[in-house]
Amino acid sequence: MNRTIRLLFAAATLLSATSPLFAQQSGVIEYEVTAKTDPERMRAFQRGGDDAPEIPDVITFKQVFTFADGIGKITTERPDGGGFGRGRQRPDGDTSNRRRPGGPGGMGMGPRGNNAQYVDLTNKKYEQVFSTFGDDKKTYYTEEDFIFTANNKSSDKTKKIAGYTCKKATIQLKENTYTVWYTTDLPFSFSPVNGLLPDSNAVVLSAEGSKRAFTAKSVSLKPVTDADLSIPAGAEKVTQEKWREIRKDEMEKLRKRQQQ
Repeated sequence: MNRTIRLLFAAATLLSATSPLFAQQSGVIEYEVTAKTDPERMRAFQRGGDDAPEIPDVITFKQVFTFADGIGKITTERPDGGGFGRGRQRPDGDTSNRRRPGGPGGMGMGPRGNNAQYVDLTNKKYEQVFSTFGDDKKTYYTEEDFIFTANNKSSDKTKKIAGYTCKKATIQLKENTYTVWYTTDLPFSFSPVNGLLPDSNAVVLSAEGSKRAFTAKSVSLKPVTDADLSIPAGAEKVTQEKWREIRKDEMEKLRKRQQQ
């Protein structure tokens, strides 16, 4: 190997270690989520009657996005205090089962273990999985394309979040206005809320609206092992409309059992 080739090889090695374009393709982003609740609606699902604990107006919990090899999974650590863990209801304003089946920003959308949220980073799709209850258990999934918001209001302001320089954008999503901070220094696109992607190469590290907010507390680029990031084998793909219908029917069955 002559001197020129050795220098080029050394430069390429250094670039791969420092450039975000060659960053580690797997890792974990941990978000802190704050969300306003609807105590009256949630109280209808609460067990314990008059002895049940008070339901807070605002809850805070952790949401984790784990990714590797072009796919990822969103998991939510639900708060169990204040009756929220038992009710399993989504904070007010979360419409992820209507507009965002991939669950970006989702709160689990039902009893623990029956919903899962996946992301196809390669093909830029959110994927929502739901399993029915009972002995005749079936698993379904639906998907939605990433929604990039080209008409956002950009800003020259920048700030550091979880070690990454982020740009600012203001995005209108339905009736809500979000202040979004995003980085383009990661080798994929992702947002905890679909529709808040201001750039095709953006990773949203902070998004704040009137009813909920997401802030990345850490971004760890590292090998991911023992992580099930794929849709369960045998899951049946259905349309978004059919997925909502199946889920609605199952939740109604569960509600009736709880009342009994």
